Amino acid sequence: MNSDNIKGVLQKAGGHIEEAAGALVGDENLKVAGKEDQLEGSARDAWGNVKNAGDALIDRAKAAKTDAQSKSESAEAYKKDHEVSVDTDIPKE
Repeated sequence: MNSDNIKGVLQKAGGHIEEAAGALVGDENLKVAGKEDQLEGSARDAWGNVKNAGDALIDRAKAAKTDAQSKSESAEAYKKDHEVSVDTDIPKE
């Protein structure tokens, strides 16, 4: 959860309160403003989810790169330690 998720949830909660207050006092403009805040809060929370997914994807890519580098280094070390010399001078008959 990042700051956009937190702000979005808080904005939605504030919108619910604002809408309820508008309904309580009979103020249609206050109710509409509350619904707008809820929608904006939902959008901000969704944006936070997108950012979280992007961050997770970047983390997975970094881990995959590190893993690939490690495997490549291991393969090179193995190859170096187990070099096989092949004699290319094969007698012709």
